[in-house]
Amino acid sequence: MDPTDLIMNIEESGSSKSKPVQKRKIKGEPKEKVLKKRKITQEYENGECEERPRKQNVKVKSDGGDIDITPLWTDYELLSEQKSLEINIAKNVIDLFIDGNTIPFIARYRKNQTGNMSAELLREVKDSFDRICQLKAKMRTSINTVNKQGQLNSQLEKAMRSVKSLEELEIIYAAFKPDGKRTLAARAKELGLEGPAMNLLNNLDIELNNYINLEVKELSTIEDVEKGITHIIAHVIATDTEILSQLRKLRTTVNFMLEVKKSNTKSESKIKTSSKKTTNKPVDESKFENYFDYKVPIKYIKPHQILAINRGENQKILSVKIVVPDYVLHKFSQFCENKWLKKETFNPYRQRIIGEAIKDSYNRLVQPLIVREIRAELKHNAEKASFEVFSTNLKHLLLAAPLKGKSILAIDPGYSNGCKLALVSNTGSLLSYNVIYLHKCKKPTNNAADILKNMLQEHACTLIALGNGTACRETEQWLTALIEGKVFYPLDVSYTIVNEDGASIYSCSPEAKKEFSDLDTNIISAARRIQDPLAELVKVEPQHLGVGMYQHDLKKKQLEDTLNEVVSECVSFVGVDLNTASQCLLRRIAGLTEKRAANIINYREKNGPFLYRKQLTDVPGIGARVFEQCAGFLRVGPTSASESEDFYKNAKTTKLDCTYVHPESYDVTNKILKKLKLKADDIGESHFIDVVKSTNFSLSELKQELKCSAETISLILETLAKPLNYDLRCEVSDVPLFRKGLTSIYDINSGTVVTGRVKNVTHFGSFVDIGVGTDGLIHNSKLNGCNLQIGDRVEAKVLSIDVQRRRIGLATVKKL
Repeated sequence: MDPTDLIMNIEESGSSKSKPVQKRKIKGEPKEKVLKKRKITQEYENGECEERPRKQNVKVKSDGGDIDITPLWTDYELLSEQKSLEINIAKNVIDLFIDGNTIPFIARYRKNQTGNMSAELLREVKDSFDRICQLKAKMRTSINTVNKQGQLNSQLEKAMRSVKSLEELEIIYAAFKPDGKRTLAARAKELGLEGPAMNLLNNLDIELNNYINLEVKELSTIEDVEKGITHIIAHVIATDTEILSQLRKLRTTVNFMLEVKKSNTKSESKIKTSSKKTTNKPVDESKFENYFDYKVPIKYIKPHQILAINRGENQKILSVKIVVPDYVLHKFSQFCENKWLKKETFNPYRQRIIGEAIKDSYNRLVQPLIVREIRAELKHNAEKASFEVFSTNLKHLLLAAPLKGKSILAIDPGYSNGCKLALVSNTGSLLSYNVIYLHKCKKPTNNAADILKNMLQEHACTLIALGNGTACRETEQWLTALIEGKVFYPLDVSYTIVNEDGASIYSCSPEAKKEFSDLDTNIISAARRIQDPLAELVKVEPQHLGVGMYQHDLKKKQLEDTLNEVVSECVSFVGVDLNTASQCLLRRIAGLTEKRAANIINYREKNGPFLYRKQLTDVPGIGARVFEQCAGFLRVGPTSASESEDFYKNAKTTKLDCTYVHPESYDVTNKILKKLKLKADDIGESHFIDVVKSTNFSLSELKQELKCSAETISLILETLAKPLNYDLRCEVSDVPLFRKGLTSIYDINSGTVVTGRVKNVTHFGSFVDIGVGTDGLIHNSKLNGCNLQIGDRVEAKVLSIDVQRRRIGLATVKKL
């Protein structure tokens, strides 16, 4: 979501998808102007125009004139503080985000402005900036509301403009919520006690007996008057910016404890039935038994533990408590006394009331605020960790090494519907299709082995991809027996298990029906996931790929946005051929949308293949701004070596269009080539690469000579030192793990050394497929110094086996 839209549309949740125009007016702007800007925004998202509107400065009108509602900090100052960034870097990054630059574009082509930030760090910074924008939007709404009520004064305005978190703002704004429950301080103010309370706090003469009113129940005694004044002073203390600042510092040094116990409340979980009604279903409490009597300092608790505890609390299985040490109350009292008591003339009566207000403020307002902030921070950090786990796993899954130049036979196992067979060519096109019946079906295929053998031999195929769905285990046993019996001789056949997560989702999509209207795409997808994982997996929404941790406890919209950014990053960094890429791939390129990708396909079908990158600007919806974002990630060149000579006869074609060099840097690149005495026509040739690799330019001197950043020069030299159409996935040495047989969980014992491939990585350990039908878990304490990622091959030792619960504990021996 664009931060400018977030600020402009107060408290509206953003979306990367197109939205209908919202009928809500922004204060200070004419309705027509607002609607016009929103229309342009919608057209921008649809690819119908290039620029989106910028946010205008907004003023709040009051009887005394315009009120400045800008925070007492700048965006980049708060971002710098939150993410420990240099001020100039924080400012640069914010400017890049506001200008509509995508994370892949910034990460690759604007390193000089970000201090070489990685895409992962940029996503973190963007998340923080989005939350700052949310805070500013909420701040503006709150000040507007208080101003309309006629209760906005300079002190309150300063307090609201000083907050640095939504929790702090909530404490101040609570007393002024129009539809909310009135606070004790608000009730006391309505009784006319604000004046004497502030006089007492400021050590001015006051006679509280004058405020006794026998006709008003809340003012009938001096004790009632003192209670009301105490509530007002307590609220002033709890919302004082200096006190809140001291509490923020204090929180970083104090050791808070988290205590979890089994709840006495009966736990039930509401589930949806087919009739869209909800029924109560008992929850399995054994999943949370580790937390029935659990106590730990919050600085030591793990993200996955927080997610588990929060889930248990939501299901009313667990009760959670943050223990705030007495030291916090002691320091808080010191802060307050130093500010309001010790600098004034001693007055025992005043000291008693303010002392009571300090305790009331702490017990009723400050301590709950601390607890809420801690719980919110723990939840945010845990969710952030879960996002990171999902993002990291997804990235490794998408960037898995492709198995190019191999035909593959895929098997989609099943019972009554049989096992579907599909053999695809090395380019992914379907060559042969069949169905065999092996398990629990009415019409078993007696010649199933012959059908499979004939398909393999006809196309000289030796690789089989077996889906991990229903009947996978039985089919694997049958396949193993055939391999061991040398049924496929002289072919040396092996197989691998393919994760089918998300395949059924894609098979129901319009794209799948368009591609194979009469066939089940699941089976074809299984083979293509081996040949080119990235091109096939982008067809599936990433949250369906099964590589997350507590993903169902995360905010759906935020999860979708985060994962979509990871997919865009992976597709963009790998790059795609502009003349052959599918719409599914193109829409994931930085700067492109579904509409723009469709426009590219339509242009390609109407005008023929693209000859050069700049030709993209002829496509509707792709102007200079969009072109800047996407051009570096789209390759243009001949589709085969035989076409190369004719393709480059056109004066507008260049081999630079097949590299990671951005068109904005072509002039600098040509100057570098001139210094090296090389020609652009030879890019990718072995002698060309050798010359570039052997160069020893001084970056500082070259930077001054070419008037270009050192980061851009480094990227150019690094790119020129690689073959044409270089695929960064080639740097991944691991290919899918193919087997010729399997073992059973009954065939392994404690102490057995096994090999396998990492299937999922979480914050508590890694799950490894060791070929026995049940994934083993290597707990983090048993990694033995290895840093495992999805796809890694590993040799491990079996530590424990629980056949009944299907659990295998492993310890890493070595990474293969």
